[in-house]
Amino acid sequence: MITTMSKLSGVMYLSTILLIGMGLLLGCGTPSSPDEQDMSEVRQPVEGEDPEAFWDEFDWKDLTPAEQALWGVLGWDEASWQGEADEPASESKDWSELTDEERSSAGKLGYDETYWDSLP
Repeated sequence: MITTMSKLSGVMYLSTILLIGMGLLLGCGTPSSPDEQDMSEVRQPVEGEDPEAFWDEFDWKDLTPAEQALWGVLGWDEASWQGEADEPASESKDWSELTDEERSSAGKLGYDETYWDSLP
């Protein structure tokens, strides 16, 4: 015989599963791309500040998830950021050689074509 308590537990379980499923269908999960990230979580160098010097001050773990996602588009990960792996291919590309997504990410991180192309 099913008790009222077990019926209630079953209803609560199904309701929870339904809500999770609806959230996933409606896209209420964790943002997976830089375009979906909250860009208010991306710090910017102040006007006239060297973006390279600005970002060099941070360890990977100090970057926000949105910043890590933007750097990830440029090929960076924790190992390369910390100098434990090779720099990504984007480091040797001119601005015109970057993909649209790479240029967008670089721009959101404070870089522009003039500065990017002046990097060694």
